[in-house]
Parts: sequence; structure tokens; C-alpha cells
Amino acid sequence: LQIAPNIEVDSSTRIINAEGKLVSYGLADVHVHFREPGYSAKETIETGSKAAAHGGYTTVCAMPNLDPVPDSPAHLAVELDAIRRDAVVDVLPYCTITKGRLGRELVDMKSLKDKCVAFSDDGSGVQDDAVMLEAMRTAASLDCMIAAHCEVNSLLKGGYINEGAYSAAHGHKGICAESEWAQIARDLELS
Repeated sequence: LQIAPNIEVDSSTRIINAEGKLVSYGLADVHVHFREPGYSAKETIETGSKAAAHGGYTTVCAMPNLDPVPDSPAHLAVELDAIRRDAVVDVLPYCTITKGRLGRELVDMKSLKDKCVAFSDDGSGVQDDAVMLEAMRTAASLDCMIAAHCEVNSLLKGGYINEGAYSAAHGHKGICAESEWAQIARDLELS
């Protein structure tokens, strides 16, 4: 592959005229929800990866709020099979930090680390400080990443929209900003 003003060509050369076009490296999105397996009515590997390709994305990282949850090699295999079968761009899966995304028991990160881009309980913050500390220590020892979903459940209080002028003016139950920054502060302290 060459991008140049003058390229030597022969009969096997394929030329794409990109005059007037923007040419760049493929984009990457590190947080997508393809929802397959388990919630295919929302999105599939095929439809999500085709949408990504249409937008110029060549690599996307799929979050683990799926069914089965990718918390073991066997559960992850279901998603990996769909990726191999249907993806039109590179789809890199996340595995969960905890079994079932329940925040109580750490997954076997060692058995999963080479099969995923990172670990996240996306959609659920790990509430237990000791579990998160163990996850951080394990991830550090294995040289892998954690992408934390930062949310303190006890501060949600039934909210479903950011707390502020809009939520107050329209009678919506707001979620305070502390529900996010408090867990970020905790994770910084743990790290």
C-alpha cells in the first residue's frame, strides 16, 4: 500500500483515485456496545461492525455487558465465535473484572488476558474496595488494563439523568455528580 503523488504501476496495481477526498488511518473506538451474544435485538457484531466501517473505524472494543457475560474462556468463546464469523472490522472484546459482572468475585484474569483488550464491569461499578484493589493488583501483575465503570450505587437513589437545571425543570430524578467522582477518587486512592 502506498500513498504518494507518483507511484510506479504495473498491470497488477489497483489505483484508487482519492483526489478531493480525506485519507487517514482507520479510527478506533475503545467503548462500543454490540450486545451480542444475549441482546442481539439491540445490536449485533455484524451490524455494529458494519456501522463502524461506514464511519471510518477499523478497530472497536466491545464492552462486556452481554449474556453470557465474558467472565471465563468458555463464555468469551461465544462472543469470539460471533466476531470471527461476522465482524467486518477488528473487534476486540473486553472481559469482565468480576464473575457475572456482580462485583463480588474476581475473574481468572490470567486465563483471559490474551483474549481480550482489557477488563471492565461496564454498566456496573465495582462497589467493594477490596475486590477493586485485588483486581488492580492482579491486572498490574499481568500487565493488563482495567477500564472502570465509575458509579457509586448508593448515591444513585433512583436517578436516571444527570442532576441539574434540566432534571429539576422537567421533573426528572437526577443522579448527583458525586456518584461518579467519588468512585474515581476511590480508584485513584487504591491505585
